[in-house]
Amino acid sequence: MKPILKKWGPRVGYAVFYLFMFAIFASLLFPYDVLRQRIVADFNAQQRATGAQQELSIDEVGWYWFSGARAKGIKLTSAPTPPAKDPVEIKIDEARIRVGIFSKIFGGTNVSFSLDALGGHVRGTYSESGSEKVTEKPNGSKETIHKDREIDVELDQIDLNDVDALTQMIGLPLVGKISGTIKLTMPEGRASKGSGTVNLEGTDVAIGDGKAKLKNALDWPMLSIGTLTFTAEAKDGQMKITKFGASGKDLDLSGEGKVQMRDLGNESSLDINLKFKINDSYRSKSDMTKALFGAPGTTKGGDVEMVVPQMKAAKRPDGFYTFHVRGLLGRPDFESGSSSGPMGLGMSPGGGMVPTPNFGVAPPIMMHDGP
Repeated sequence: MKPILKKWGPRVGYAVFYLFMFAIFASLLFPYDVLRQRIVADFNAQQRATGAQQELSIDEVGWYWFSGARAKGIKLTSAPTPPAKDPVEIKIDEARIRVGIFSKIFGGTNVSFSLDALGGHVRGTYSESGSEKVTEKPNGSKETIHKDREIDVELDQIDLNDVDALTQMIGLPLVGKISGTIKLTMPEGRASKGSGTVNLEGTDVAIGDGKAKLKNALDWPMLSIGTLTFTAEAKDGQMKITKFGASGKDLDLSGEGKVQMRDLGNESSLDINLKFKINDSYRSKSDMTKALFGAPGTTKGGDVEMVVPQMKAAKRPDGFYTFHVRGLLGRPDFESGSSSGPMGLGMSPGGGMVPTPNFGVAPPIMMHDGP
C-alpha cells in the first residue's frame, strides 16, 4: 500500500462512513409527522388567503430513500359547485417525492415525483433555475421576481371514472383511460407567461356506464366515444388547442379554441368552440336510444331535448349540437350555438347556461408555487 493511501485512506473512509450513517439516521429519525402537519396547515392557509375552497388532508408521511418523502392517503376536497350536492374529491393513494441534493447545493431545485392515483400513475419532474430577486416599482411597491420554473408530467392509464369533477360536470360517469404528457416552462415562475405542450389521449372512452340515469330519471345506455385526442401548444401564456376530437362508433366530436392561462389556475379564461353529433348507430341500438335522440335518419329530437332544453337550443339542422365555451376555467359558461361562427358554432352572448344534465360546472383549480 502506498504511504499516501495509508495516511489518507482511513481519514477519508471514516468521513464518508460518518456522512453515510448520518444521512441514514437523519432520514429515519426525521420528524415526518411534524412535516405532514406543516404541509397541510400551509396549504389550507394559502387556500383561505386566496378565497379558494379546497382542503388538503394527508394520513401519513414517511421516509423515501435519502432525500425524499413518501405520503399516503392524500385527499384534496373542493366545495361542491351548485347544483352538485357532494364535494369533489381527488384521492392519491401514495405519492413519492425526491429532492435533488446537488441541485440544491448549486442554488437550484430539482424534484422528481410519482403518484399512484385515480386508478393509474403520474410521474414527472419539477425544477427551478435562475435567481429570485425583489424589484421596486415606480409607485414604490415591491415585486418579487421568482425563479424560472419547468414542469414535465406523464400520465399513465388514469381512470376517467375516478375523476369526480368530470362526473359532476357532465352529469354522467365517464368510462375510459387517459394517458399523455404535459410539459410547461414558466419564466419568472408565471403560468401567465408559460409555454409548452399538452398531449393527451383517451382510449375506450364512453359516456355513461349503462347503470347511471340521466338526471336520475332517464335510463342512459353507454355511449361510446372511442379514442379521444387532445393536443395543445402554449406560448407566452396563451394555450391554443391544436386538436380536440373523436370519431367513435356512437359520437362524432370536435373542438377548437384557446385558453388564456393565469397564475391562479381557475382564473384562466376560456374561448372554445365544441360540436358533437349522436350517430345513427347509437340511435338504432334500442327503442330507448331512439326515444332519447330521435329515430335514425331524422333530425327530430328525442326525450333528451325535453329533459335538457339547452340541448334543443344548441341543435343545428344537420343534427350537430354546438356550443361556445367561455368564461373562467373554474366556472365556465356553455352557450348554445344559434348562429354560424367558427365550425358553425353560435356566438350568442350572455347565454351563461351549461348543457349538462346536472347543469354543473368544473370545480376550482389552483396553480401553486410548488410542484
